[in-house]
Amino acid sequence: MSETIDPPTGNARRVIPLQAEGHLSNTPIHPTRFHVIRTIPWRRVLWTIGWVSWSLTLGILIIVLVAWPIDDGASQAWQIGQAAPQTIFAPYELHYPSAILTERAREAAAAQVAPIYTSPDSRIARQQVEKLRQILEAIGQLREETLPLEEKARRLEPMVREHSLSPAQRLRLLTADSSRWELITSEALRLLDQIMREPIREDEISAMLRELPRQVTARLTEEEASLVVRLVTPLIVPNSVLDAEATEAARRRAREAVPLQIRHIRAGEAIIRQGDILDALTLEALQQYGLIAPATPRHLPIARGTIAGLGVIGLLIVLHRLVPEVQERPRRMLALLGLFSLFTLSARLVTVFAPEWIWAFPTAALGMLMAAGLGTVPALLLSAIWSLWFGWIADRTPAFFAASLLANWLTILMLHRLERFQTLLAAGWGAGTVTGLIGIAATVESGSLSLLGMLITGGMGLLAGALSVTITLIGFIMLGTLFDVTTPLHLLELARPTHPLLQQLMLRAPGTYHHTLMVANLAEQAALRIGADPLLARVGALYHDIGKMVRPYLFVENQTNGDNPHEQMDPYASAQAILRHVEDGLALARRHRLPRRVRAFIQEHHGTLCVTIPYHRAVQEAGDPEKVDRAAFCYRGPRPRSKETAIVMLADGCEAAIRAARPKDPRELAQILERVFQERIQSGQLDEAPLTMQDLQGIREGFLQVFQGMFHPRLMYPETSSH
Repeated sequence: MSETIDPPTGNARRVIPLQAEGHLSNTPIHPTRFHVIRTIPWRRVLWTIGWVSWSLTLGILIIVLVAWPIDDGASQAWQIGQAAPQTIFAPYELHYPSAILTERAREAAAAQVAPIYTSPDSRIARQQVEKLRQILEAIGQLREETLPLEEKARRLEPMVREHSLSPAQRLRLLTADSSRWELITSEALRLLDQIMREPIREDEISAMLRELPRQVTARLTEEEASLVVRLVTPLIVPNSVLDAEATEAARRRAREAVPLQIRHIRAGEAIIRQGDILDALTLEALQQYGLIAPATPRHLPIARGTIAGLGVIGLLIVLHRLVPEVQERPRRMLALLGLFSLFTLSARLVTVFAPEWIWAFPTAALGMLMAAGLGTVPALLLSAIWSLWFGWIADRTPAFFAASLLANWLTILMLHRLERFQTLLAAGWGAGTVTGLIGIAATVESGSLSLLGMLITGGMGLLAGALSVTITLIGFIMLGTLFDVTTPLHLLELARPTHPLLQQLMLRAPGTYHHTLMVANLAEQAALRIGADPLLARVGALYHDIGKMVRPYLFVENQTNGDNPHEQMDPYASAQAILRHVEDGLALARRHRLPRRVRAFIQEHHGTLCVTIPYHRAVQEAGDPEKVDRAAFCYRGPRPRSKETAIVMLADGCEAAIRAARPKDPRELAQILERVFQERIQSGQLDEAPLTMQDLQGIREGFLQVFQGMFHPRLMYPETSSH
C-alpha cells in the first residue's frame, strides 16, 4: 500500500496495487461506487417532487388505460333481442367450437333423459292392505252386532268417511248376505294388493284410478264393483318417488357425452342482415370474427387495475435499482412515460376500433426503443411487464402475452450489439416470424382450421415485425433529437469516417486523428472484454480530442517541423492552452449536436489530472511549489463516471505513453501500462467509475493484445541492386 496526492485537492488516498496476486475480484476500487449528488436543498426538493410526480402520472395513466376499456358505443348497438343496424358478411371461412350450439345440444341431451324413480316400496303396499283389512274387519264386527240398523249406520259413518260412500252403498255394506260380503271383502283386498305391487308414481295415480273399475272381477254386480272401487280408491298411494340424485347424474352424463359442436361459416355468407333480430348464436359468430367486442364483466376493471398497479410498482423498482440515472434526468423519464403511455393507448384503441388487426400490433418496437435507451437487462424486465398488460388488454389469453414477450426479448437480445443496420432488419424479421407463428397456433387452437385465416394471421405477424422496425427507426430519431438519448443507429452514424467532425480532424490535426484511431481500437477491445458497450467506447474515443483541431499546432502529435510553441510561452499560458482543448471540444460537440453520452468522453477523459510539463516549469521558475497554483494546471473534470469513459481515459494515457517511450519488448510494454494504470488509480481518477479490479485486469489484457500486434517483430528484407 502507498499514498499519493489527489490533484488538485491534495487529499491523501490509499492505493491498492493493480497486480496483487490472488486479490482480483469484483470488489469496486473505491467503496463509494455511486457518488452523492451535491445540490443545494431546494433543488433536491424540486427533484424529488418531480420524480414523484412523474411516477404518479405514469402509474395513473397505465392503470387507467389497462383497467378501463374504451367504449365507442358500437358494442351497445349489438344487443341480443335488438334489430341489427347493418348487414355483415363473413370476411373469410371460419370453423370454430360454438359454445351456444354446444350448450343447446347438451340441454337437449339432458332433456331426453327420463326421470329416475325408486323401486316400489313393499312396506307401503303391506301397510295399505293391512289398513283396508282392519277397516273391513271393523265393518264385519259391526254387521254381527244386534243393534238397530240406524245405530249401525251411525257407527259406520266414521269408518268409511274418507271412502266417499253413498247412503245406498253404506246400507249395502250392512245388509249384504254373508257370501256376498265375503266376496266383496276378498275382492277389495285382492285388488288393492295387486295394484300396490306395481310401481305407482305421484303423477300416475289419476290414470290408475280411471282404470281401476276394469280390474274388478266380473263375479260382482255393478253395485258391488262400484263399492269395491270406493273402498280401494283412498288407499292407493305412491310407492315409488323421484330419485333426484340419480336423475341429475344421468342427465350430467348425457351432457358430458355431447362433444363440442363446430360451427362452419363460409366466406361471404351473411352472418346477419340489417333489421334481423340478434340472437346469442349470431352474436357469438360476430365476436369470433372480432367484429364486435364481448361484453365486459363488472369485475374486470378491478382485476385489470390490480394487475396494472402491480406492474407499475415492478416498473418503478426496476428503474430505481437498474437505471437510477433515469430518475435524475426528467427528459428521459418523459420519454419513458411517453413510450409506455403511447403503446398502451394504441393497443387499447386497436382492440376497440380494429380488433381484427390486433396481431399486426408492433409490440417489439417498444423493446427495441427501451433497449436503446435503458440497456438490455432493464429492457427485458420492462418489456415483460408491458407484455402482461398487452395480453390482458388484447383478450386475456396467453397467446398475446407470449407473442409480445418473445418478440420483445428476441429483438432486445439481437440488438445487444447493434453495429449494422442489417441487424435491426433481422430483429424485425425475427419478431414478425415469432408473432405470426404464435398467431397461427392460437388460431388453430381456437378451432379455426381455415387455411386463409391462418395465412392472414401469419401475414399480420410479419406486418407487426415490419412496423416495429419502422417505428424503431422513427423512435431513434425522436429519442436522439427531443430527449438526448444515444441510440445505436446514432452511434453508427457518428462512427463513420465521413462525419464532418472527423473529416475536419483528419485534415486539420492528422496526428491527433491517428491518435484517436489508436485509442478507439484500444477502447473497443477493452470494452468487449469487460462487457461494456464497445460501440459507445469507440465513438467516444473518436471524438474525445476534437477540441485539438482548433489549435492543432499546440499539440506535439501535430508538430512536424520540430517547433514547439510552448517553449516560448509562459507556463500558465501554456497550461491554459492545453487545457482549453476540452472546452473547444465541447463547443464543437454542441455545435454539431453530439449526444450527451459522447460529450461525456470529451469532459471526462482527462478527469482532474494535471498537465505535468508546464507545472514543473512553473515550479522551477518559482523555486517553491507552494508559490504555484496547482489548480491552474489541472483539468476541471469531472472524473470518469462510466465504464466507457474510464476505458478511454486509460487508453488515451497508455497510447500517449507507449508512443513516447517506444518500448522494445513486451516486458517493457507491460511495465508502461502498469505505470499508467497505477497513476490513474493513485490519483483517484477511477473512484467514480463502476469498475472492479477484475475489470481493470481485463482492460489491461485487451490493451496488451492490441499493442503487441502493433510492435510485433518484422523481417529484414535484403537490399536489391537495380540493373
